[in-house]
Amino acid sequence: MKPRALTRLAWRGLVQHKLRSTLSALGIVFGVGAVIAMLSVGEGARREILAEVGRLGVTRVSVRAGKLSEETAHDARARQSPGLTIADARAIAEVCPTVVSLAPLRELSEQIVHEGRRSEATVVATTPSYFGTEELVLREGRFLADTDLRQANRVIVLGHDLAASLFPYEDAVGSRVRIELDWYMVVGALEARERSRRGSRLAGRNVNRVAFIPLSVIPEPSGRVDEIAIRIDEADAVRDSARLIESVVSRRHRGARDFELVVPQELLASYERARFQFNVIVGAVAAISLVVGGIGIMNIMLANVTERIREVGVRRSLGASRDDIVQQFLMEALLLTGSGGLAGIVVGAVAAYAVSIYADWPTALSFRAVLAAMLLAVVTGLGFGIYPALRAAQQNPVEALRHE
Repeated sequence: MKPRALTRLAWRGLVQHKLRSTLSALGIVFGVGAVIAMLSVGEGARREILAEVGRLGVTRVSVRAGKLSEETAHDARARQSPGLTIADARAIAEVCPTVVSLAPLRELSEQIVHEGRRSEATVVATTPSYFGTEELVLREGRFLADTDLRQANRVIVLGHDLAASLFPYEDAVGSRVRIELDWYMVVGALEARERSRRGSRLAGRNVNRVAFIPLSVIPEPSGRVDEIAIRIDEADAVRDSARLIESVVSRRHRGARDFELVVPQELLASYERARFQFNVIVGAVAAISLVVGGIGIMNIMLANVTERIREVGVRRSLGASRDDIVQQFLMEALLLTGSGGLAGIVVGAVAAYAVSIYADWPTALSFRAVLAAMLLAVVTGLGFGIYPALRAAQQNPVEALRHE
């Protein structure tokens, strides 16, 4: 039988029982919809993480002063650890040959004032090398210079959003701002940097709302810093370099775990492993949903076969072969699951969009997810439609004609 005629005949059989056909397809609709929605959420998060790593750079490493519990703090004191210091940065630069640049920094939350305008900001006291380490881009002016560091000049470089809020109608460079009781000359402003909508270990600080000043302006007698930002020369060397950096700092801290090593490349690998586990769970949920939907379709198809035994007898008596009968009922099952799969894609896409709007979570509908969902629906139709189709084809034509 020609495919077009077969499809038309199968569709006519389903339309005769619209409500029953619709209800039987709902299991497929919600099964496919759940798969599409969950995979869209996972794909959206994956793309955002990849973009964040791209912005940070895969050669980026950070050593941060740890947030110590009471037990860890007691252990650090017992081991006489000096904490994270500028001396650690010097030791890393001397020992690790793959380090291209590094910059120690201290971080403060302060209010910056300019002619009555006030803005809460993160003030980062650092060295000129931070510009290359973080790959910042200037919009105007300059970044901190070695002279500023040696002479403890009170100069400041503003992030894009910070400069826009303090200087909405004038150029920032050449103006003065106040932090507490101290005045600083603005020598530069940065270009805007895109960042994640949600905070994460990968997100880093919001450079757009950061003000940079020389580290020597706020000296710390012990030389302690909050972080050492490091950039490695090649992506392939990051893991080995990170292990060497951790070894150097741990030795200087006498084995105390009062610091944290953050490697975006390794965090991305951990995320990918977690995402794989998530996809396995999604697959299991999808399989259960589709099996339930497939059982419903099998029940409906068996009911259709029982009700249409006389129709099968008429067709057989007019010359239809058993293969024609099998094809007809299989096509009905495929139409049920196919239409259910298409509706499920729409439902899943709408659900994913709702998640992105109301939960502020990124979602992305990938072609592979849609294709996989449709293939699952088709396989379900074939798997659960074959038995009813074979049962219909095995009917004796003479007995089928006598069926009331």
